[in-house]
Amino acid sequence: MDSSRKTVFVTGAAGFIGLNIVKAYVEAGWYVYALVHKTMPDELKMLPNIKVVQGDASDENSLPELKVDVVVHAAGLASDIGCDEEFRKINFEPVKYLSKIPEKKFIYISSTDVYGIKDFEDADENTPLLEFPKNPYPKYKIASELWLKENCKRYVIIRPAAVWGEGDKTLEKRVVDFLKISPFIVHFGKWRGKNRWPLANVKNVADVIVKVSEIDDFDNQAVNIIDSEFTTIDGYYRMAAEKYFPQKSFKEVYFPLWFGKTIGMVSTLISNMLKRKHPIFDPTFYAVHHVSSNLDFSSKKMNEILRRK
Repeated sequence: MDSSRKTVFVTGAAGFIGLNIVKAYVEAGWYVYALVHKTMPDELKMLPNIKVVQGDASDENSLPELKVDVVVHAAGLASDIGCDEEFRKINFEPVKYLSKIPEKKFIYISSTDVYGIKDFEDADENTPLLEFPKNPYPKYKIASELWLKENCKRYVIIRPAAVWGEGDKTLEKRVVDFLKISPFIVHFGKWRGKNRWPLANVKNVADVIVKVSEIDDFDNQAVNIIDSEFTTIDGYYRMAAEKYFPQKSFKEVYFPLWFGKTIGMVSTLISNMLKRKHPIFDPTFYAVHHVSSNLDFSSKKMNEILRRK
């Protein structure tokens, strides 16, 4: 390998977001160390200028000794169910040692959930973080961000909204699985499906990460990643319905928010009792808040970064 080439270590490289980040770095001319825990995608094997490293981001002893310019921490547990201890182990503790590896900067993938799940209008990166998070997912994203601000000299925090794009097997799959068994598109609460669903194209996530690796203007800052195009939750369901069920007609059904919360609480409790990795049925309690809130975040900083040459 050319000693002058920029190097990056990407955790979670086999995942949807991680794989796209690796591809973006390769395209930009970087040499990539790609951390894979278990299954390795065929697409990753075929990429040039990478070295696949087998290991577990939540186990410091399994990680190789590396000398790299940048570390991008894309590995993590993204779920609306699960126990607090598991989220802490996977989403918080690794930040403490991974952030010590890079010679130049550490890039952490957080979430817009750190602002809380409620109605927002053009919330930017200065919006206060959720003060008392009850769900372990945003709880440990917030904890990681605060730890970095106190202990890391050079970092960038990336806050994507609901990440989607080619190859997504999480967000889109949950919607499709629901539409398979439901003759209706169901909405809860006052917005009746007209609230903003904050989509973040995975290409924008990856491109911003590469950009902030190469410029220093956004060091020690957070960046929201959200598509400029306004999409409602009903619009997103309609797009999925047209793509996967073009011959099926879906009517809209509306329920009060308390009813959705009741269903969500039952789903969450049963799923956690059974220690499932995925909900036993949708929506969960956390998901009900997501789909019934107007999650409108600012993309001004993201757009400024993407315009940089």
